[in-house]
Amino acid sequence: MAQEQPVEHHLRDLRVPREFAKYDTQTDAEVIVRLEQWKQRACNVLSALRESLHNQDAVASEIKAEIIYRVSAFDGDGPWVSDFCRAVAQDILSFFKDTNIDLLELVLRNNVKPIFIVNPHPNINIETGRKLPHSAGGPLGHLDYLEAQEWKSHPEIYNVLSWCLEHAEGRVVEGLWHLFIPPIMTYLDDYQAAYKLEGVHLVSMLLRNAPAGLLRRTGVDALLLASLKTCLTFLHNAETHQLIRAAVPTYIHLVKTTTSPGSATRFDQLCSLLGDSIIGNIWVYASRELDALEASLQAIPEIVEALGIGTSRYLKALVPQLVFPLVPAPGNDVSTTYKLASARALSAVIYVCQPRIYKWRGTILSAILKCWVDLADRSTEDPEALTLLSELQHLCATLTVICRRSDPEFDRVLILNPALFGSLLYASEPSV
Repeated sequence: MAQEQPVEHHLRDLRVPREFAKYDTQTDAEVIVRLEQWKQRACNVLSALRESLHNQDAVASEIKAEIIYRVSAFDGDGPWVSDFCRAVAQDILSFFKDTNIDLLELVLRNNVKPIFIVNPHPNINIETGRKLPHSAGGPLGHLDYLEAQEWKSHPEIYNVLSWCLEHAEGRVVEGLWHLFIPPIMTYLDDYQAAYKLEGVHLVSMLLRNAPAGLLRRTGVDALLLASLKTCLTFLHNAETHQLIRAAVPTYIHLVKTTTSPGSATRFDQLCSLLGDSIIGNIWVYASRELDALEASLQAIPEIVEALGIGTSRYLKALVPQLVFPLVPAPGNDVSTTYKLASARALSAVIYVCQPRIYKWRGTILSAILKCWVDLADRSTEDPEALTLLSELQHLCATLTVICRRSDPEFDRVLILNPALFGSLLYASEPSV
């Protein structure tokens, strides 16, 4: 029997205990103490592994793949990761910064694929990474897929996949498509919001190097679009605001990658995002979830920039929703950060919908003035409030340029109180 090398011995001690998967809800004091002790030992093991690698001349490819799998588990976040462990892990992984496709394939095929093959995604061919013509298992196949999810007992998988995607260029992604897509889609389509969020981050990393033709050819583009829209329906979870902030830019990136500028397909997909997911879903069914609403407001500028003048079809929904937070009222006590997000979203809408904004000038100007007076009455030196004042000046200047300074409404406002409104109405004009 061959003698076990020091490196292999250390790797065996770096297997992340499955109890870490439920660490946040763990109540057993014994288990918590044991996990903390393991975490401290892991730091020592990583240091010893680093020393062994310095002293060991040659390492077999299979052992290299095992090193990457075990050590990349510490290159990220997790209850088993300390700052010291992360630093040592990154130092060890620097030995493999020029990782080739063969080594990444070993990592994914030998360590990741066996974990997910127990619960294959019903819409993905696990051998090719292509979309199946029909869901495996029939209409109720997804129920079997959600049972006995063995992969959730391996909390390190997300960090491993992240590391592999970070080190995979376009050619490598295409070559390992069948190994990347099944676990990514499994994360993205999970019923728990925390795993969906990790799935969105994995998709975002995938899109950096995934060829557009490959996404379309395999049918994965349609699956990703549908799954990302589903993420925006998880409205009453602790991760909802994070899901919105992550899913919207990822959706837009996917649309821009897989569709042509000016095409009907791109227009329809972006309209679906704004009209169905934001206006028709989040603003309707999460009207009391301020974190979710604020996240949706922060997403508006990127959406309307991509949609362009097509945004004007939604002005009847957008303008009232965006001006409402700016108007002081007894039941309207949103934070300054929320108001700032609303003002920035309104500014983006005004900019892309210039030909249609004139009829909304009164509604918008009224909200700006009321918010300006409210802030002036408070005489606050809060940095966010000062930023909001600046944003209101920019909003008013943009509106003035679009609606022309000759509009009598602006002059009537100035006559009311030149000292109060002068700096608002006559701020430097932006180029529009």
